[in-house]
Amino acid sequence: MEKDEDLGDFSGNGGTNVEQPDSCSKPNEVVENTYGCEHYKRKSKFVTPCCDKVYTCRFCHDEQEAHTVKRKEVTELICVLCDTRQPVQATCQKCHVRFGKYTCLECNLFDDEDKNQYHCDGCGICRLGGRDRFFHCAKCNMCLPVELQNGHKCVENVSHANCPVCLEDIHTSRIPCHIPNCGHLLHRTCFEDLLHSGHYACPTCQVSLLDMSDLWRFLDSEVSITPMPPEYKDYKADILCKDCHEVLYRHIYLMKEFSLEFVKRLTKIMLIQESTVKFHVVGLKCLNCGSYNTCRIKGSPCPDPESLDVAASGSRTGNDDQSGSQAQ
Repeated sequence: MEKDEDLGDFSGNGGTNVEQPDSCSKPNEVVENTYGCEHYKRKSKFVTPCCDKVYTCRFCHDEQEAHTVKRKEVTELICVLCDTRQPVQATCQKCHVRFGKYTCLECNLFDDEDKNQYHCDGCGICRLGGRDRFFHCAKCNMCLPVELQNGHKCVENVSHANCPVCLEDIHTSRIPCHIPNCGHLLHRTCFEDLLHSGHYACPTCQVSLLDMSDLWRFLDSEVSITPMPPEYKDYKADILCKDCHEVLYRHIYLMKEFSLEFVKRLTKIMLIQESTVKFHVVGLKCLNCGSYNTCRIKGSPCPDPESLDVAASGSRTGNDDQSGSQAQ
């Protein structure tokens, strides 16, 4: 999902006006790329209420100052064509130029570039991508692609948490966000950085961020061709799987005949999937879902009690035979 400059990463709004250029209302033609900043193409500059300085947009301000400006508190702007200082409005009160083809007076947002902007009342900010492509989820408190409307996992106020990788804001960020199956958001760039660094689990809940089936099959083959040393071949380890509780939850949630209360009770039981598996240096495979996204619990690996009993009984048999021969 893509957001706009002042826009958040996904959404839309009610007080937004998308205005088309009108030659009759533009007495002064402005040459492309001679106005605005790297963030927006607009024919105005803000007078910031916090420090009474003039900046083209809030990002330009925040990059230069030690504090941030709240864009909705801006009350004055300056026309870049006639240099007239005036209250925030869609067109200049002196030369009548439009400050932006897209105008949202609720967010004080002006932009001449078409990015399919829209204002979302639920998010409280403008978003990119087009109102017809997104819907606002009241529980997640964010706009999501319409294809997720009947199948996403709700996480309350998820976009209001900071990105778990860079710890920067997600809700109002101009960086698109990635929505993994677990529902915990992170910036798309941070998601790509994680993959490039060899990290494939959600930083928040440790569930796999993508389909890892090919890797699990590769690890299966590695385990099959890598025998453990004799002293470790019967060792067992207690593990916790970080993936299968997510898969089970989603399957049950999508079965609409079950009540939400039933799902909650059942997931409390299934939330932690523990099992005892054969210890192997390549990886520890979950017996339930086949994932290697697991971790050891309950201490270090130890010999299988059954194998110890077999070894002990064999030892006792050998000792009895040896004693008998000595007696003879």
